Amino acid sequence: MSNQEAKLKKVLGLGDAMGIAVGQIIGAGIMSLTGIAIGMTGTGVVLAFVLSSIFTLFKVMPTAIMGAAIPTTGGFYRYSSRLLSPKLGFFWLLLFIITQLTIALYALSFADYLQSLYPSVPIKLVAFIMLTVFYITNLVGVKVAAIAEKIMVIVLVISLGLFVAWGVPEINYSVFNTREMFPGGITGFLSAVALLSFATGGAQYVAELGGEMKNPGRDIPLTIITTTVGVGILYALMAAVASSVLPVADVANKPLTEVARTILPEPVFFFFIIGGAMFALATTLNAQMSWATKGILIACEDGWLPKKLGVVSSKFGTPILILTLFYLIGLIPIISGFSLTVIASLGSGIGFFANLIPIIAATRLPKKYPELYEKSKFKFNPKILYGIVGIAIVLSVVQGYLLLKNLTAGLLVGVLIYIVCSAFYVMIASKSQKLKSGEELGFNAEPEIESDINIKAL
Repeated sequence: MSNQEAKLKKVLGLGDAMGIAVGQIIGAGIMSLTGIAIGMTGTGVVLAFVLSSIFTLFKVMPTAIMGAAIPTTGGFYRYSSRLLSPKLGFFWLLLFIITQLTIALYALSFADYLQSLYPSVPIKLVAFIMLTVFYITNLVGVKVAAIAEKIMVIVLVISLGLFVAWGVPEINYSVFNTREMFPGGITGFLSAVALLSFATGGAQYVAELGGEMKNPGRDIPLTIITTTVGVGILYALMAAVASSVLPVADVANKPLTEVARTILPEPVFFFFIIGGAMFALATTLNAQMSWATKGILIACEDGWLPKKLGVVSSKFGTPILILTLFYLIGLIPIISGFSLTVIASLGSGIGFFANLIPIIAATRLPKKYPELYEKSKFKFNPKILYGIVGIAIVLSVVQGYLLLKNLTAGLLVGVLIYIVCSAFYVMIASKSQKLKSGEELGFNAEPEIESDINIKAL
């Protein structure tokens, strides 16, 4: 295990992992993108959420399988670099970095909801303060961030539960017909499904924290699957309320504020806005700051990036400079004034294509590390694994295309330039940097795997 990685503290239990995953999933997607999805597909948003959750489950399954067999720090980067190739792993990491522009999405959405309570609130200033608060929270340690996450998640789930409890009796079931569910046709519906994948995804990133978990072999797959399914059900119920209580024209392309104001008593409405909408965004922002640094940390140890960038504080056990890097990346959309739709489409669209690399990496696991795969209690017959990966690839490509096609030509050209420059940098760095040899790369130094999950597909 690398010197800097060894400074990370194994303090996260199952409850911590669940809290981080739920906090990562429930965020800007349900709070800000539900209205946008209603604008795309009307009351079909309910079916879009259900389908998106099913698709997401296929896309995160390879990560759950790898996380159970070989839990590690910086999972996505490490799986890509160890199971496929170091160059592909680092190329994935460079693409991943640009997707973290979505950090701004949560801070800006938080400010939007606060403005619904206090119209004079300045959006950019509040977003800046929120980003700064959770940057500092994560600087002082992952356990502190995890404790804050669990508290906020509990309040969050209660708030969303109240929205569903008050809203379900008000649902107008007559609006769930083919005319009002698919006003934008199949293209509008599928675009909504793709956009909502930003909302239903996120649990897979607990695999980045394997080196800080007490029992990662059990907790990674258990957390990924249960939180994806559970939150997907909650989302579908919320979408049914959001799209049917008021006319679609009144809620399309708008946050959940007006629906909540209609169905909730005033004290409960304020609790929902603060404990539900605003905490949903805060928990996702906090969770993303917790796990996003890990891949870069390992890449620094591998030699792709300066080792000083990956220095971990001996006092707090956190990579301060990497956290600062993501803090600055999150500031870019806040300062530039990108819309929420553009940030979500840009980050998710690139992410879908980038994550093809770690998804494909899962197919190499049974052959490259047969003993570790055999010991894992969460695995599938290799043929079934290949089928799952194939479905995940198709879904990622289609959904990535549906999101990126709506961006302006200027943004698309910018993305293409970044990708080409990243590829050139990988080639240059592979020749000029002092990289670890093939013998030094691997999972031999990873923690012992203990698991009491016993799920096998024969």
